[in-house]
Amino acid sequence: MKDKLLEFFRIFPWADDPESEEGKKYYNFTIKNMDKLLKHPWFEDILKKKEIKILEICGGAGFGSIALSKLLLEKDLEIDLIITDLRKEVLKRAKKFGEKALKRDIMAKVMDAKEVHKLRKKFDIALMYGLSTPHFSPWDIIKVFSSVNRILEDDGIFIIDEVDRRYKTFLMSGYKWVLGEGKGDKFVISFHTGYDILKGTFKRTFFNPTLSKKPLTIEFYFWGLSEMGALIFLFFKDVDFLHINNTRYFILGYKPRRILKPEEFKEPFLFRKNIL
Repeated sequence: MKDKLLEFFRIFPWADDPESEEGKKYYNFTIKNMDKLLKHPWFEDILKKKEIKILEICGGAGFGSIALSKLLLEKDLEIDLIITDLRKEVLKRAKKFGEKALKRDIMAKVMDAKEVHKLRKKFDIALMYGLSTPHFSPWDIIKVFSSVNRILEDDGIFIIDEVDRRYKTFLMSGYKWVLGEGKGDKFVISFHTGYDILKGTFKRTFFNPTLSKKPLTIEFYFWGLSEMGALIFLFFKDVDFLHINNTRYFILGYKPRRILKPEEFKEPFLFRKNIL
């Protein structure tokens, strides 16, 4: 899975270079989103702390946590930031970008989102910014949530940047069996090539004739806001949606329940028996 993600982000049109014009626009867009986020009432107590500890999961180039940290520093608060991702190369970019923008050291660590509890450190804010949830099936996302649950403070907040894909993809535009996206070197064509009934994931095969000679098949789960919010509610005492634009929202989980532990989520018999 790690190798496939590395290849996917190499060929797919996604803003992951903070120095590019597209990256600068995305960062400015993110600053506005984070400014709106900090006005939510659940941040009142956190903003009273002298130092705020932030963890970004699936952080990529760190747009989300760096924008959030910059706004906190402008409020004369200190920050302690760790950005995690599976991709070592993009984390190097995040560290360089973050230290330049924030003028202080930050940590960038290669880590699976399902294992952030192994950091053995408590955070005030955990953030998943950049529409990363389609890479997780329901079976995987609950492992992410239980792991995040373990590392947040009692008044901690978990923030997911999300789009209602059921509404946007299936109702508004319709699911595309063949789709072209991007431009230039980052133009890709993707085809629907399967559906995994056990995981609920759609398989799409991507072709980028400029950057790769081989097709790449990736699985995606098309989350809606409702079930994502309901799952978060299992792990947090309260949940809220904050509108960003169009069908894009922040989903906030407030105060971890700490009922379900990461170690309890072993592979279910459904997958162990290895039959359909």
